[in-house]
Amino acid sequence: MAAVRQRVKRFTRTLPGPVKTLARRALSRPLASRRLKRLVRPVRWGTLRRLEPVSARWGFDRGTPVDRFYLDRFFSFAAPVIRGRVLEVRDPAYTSRFGHDVTSVELVDIDPRNDEATIVADLGDAGSLPLESFDCAILPQTLQFVDDPRATLANLWQSLVPGGALIVTVPCLSRVDSDAGEADRWRWLPSGLGQLLAQACGPAAHVDVVTFGNLLAATAFLHGVAAEELRRTELETVDSSHAILACAMATKPSR
Repeated sequence: MAAVRQRVKRFTRTLPGPVKTLARRALSRPLASRRLKRLVRPVRWGTLRRLEPVSARWGFDRGTPVDRFYLDRFFSFAAPVIRGRVLEVRDPAYTSRFGHDVTSVELVDIDPRNDEATIVADLGDAGSLPLESFDCAILPQTLQFVDDPRATLANLWQSLVPGGALIVTVPCLSRVDSDAGEADRWRWLPSGLGQLLAQACGPAAHVDVVTFGNLLAATAFLHGVAAEELRRTELETVDSSHAILACAMATKPSR
């Protein structure tokens, strides 16, 4: 606002005396001052002035959805712990791409129609996973669909061997998944995800939470604009006050 005032003041110096006085009075009134700001710095909506997103498919039909760009970035960081016996939800997408020295992969899904699933279970049911069996458990973009997030994380935690790692990613900001019906019910702030993991995994867990996104990237993501349509710096700038994703790794202490 100060910059706007300075621009207007410079302009008023060129005005005749009586007009200059009126302009100065206008600047001193809050309502008029706000109107001046809108006139001097108007919002230019362009193609974003719309009630429907640019893409109704999250941007898949235009390229890579913005959140998928960040997921790939996070899993490339987490790759060293994706090893040994791995548990992943629904399909082995991230184990296949980022795992190393993987000895076996178990796939868990609540849907019995998933032919790839080796474990059909509700992750929120305590004891539905084998005790201390996995070196790594991967829960990507799933927690928002479960009834009890804390119980789900606790169940996954007990399935890890000592020294194992739980990898979790959740949306901070996202459109509602209409294909999921009423199942899409949760969003998290980064601090909220950290607190949830601490409660579910206990005080001995080592929890790291990172965020991805910024105001521009968040706007693009909500509209379904693809990552390829943004500059690299526009994607890589991190502003946690406008985060799209919160990504966490919780490590179980070794015996």
